[in-house]
Amino acid sequence: MNLLEQIPLVTRRVLDDDTVGVSLSRSFTASTRELWEAVTEADRREIWFGPAEAEVHACEPEELLRLDWEGGVLEITFADRTLTLTHTFPRDGLWDTYGPALAGIDWDTALASLALHLAMDAESDEGEEETFIRRLAEEWSVDKQQAQRAVNLFLE
Repeated sequence: MNLLEQIPLVTRRVLDDDTVGVSLSRSFTASTRELWEAVTEADRREIWFGPAEAEVHACEPEELLRLDWEGGVLEITFADRTLTLTHTFPRDGLWDTYGPALAGIDWDTALASLALHLAMDAESDEGEEETFIRRLAEEWSVDKQQAQRAVNLFLE
């Protein structure tokens, strides 16, 4: 699976109202049930995402999962083979320094990892990861300096 080919498969939106955040939506070839299981079953999630614990606020199987996540709220919806992930949080110094690129790259990377997991293909070409991070920073950032700071943070 080519990482760079994953970039146009995601619809991205920056949220900047009372709270800030990012929203990403992506369709998969896997069924909604398979997506739900990959996200909610701890042993499967750990393969593509790593260990994660969060307080669950709402859970409607194969439709909605709402969690406390890193000082904010993470809402994941599932519909017609499409996963939409929305992470909102209070504006803070990280947002002011890195803009939406920091959270956006994190979640884009998670969705690419999920796609790799579902496809059972974990190989990428040499140097592809760095190019992937740089392209995602361009996708998420209006401010070039914020984008470069986010790239530097991810590539350290």
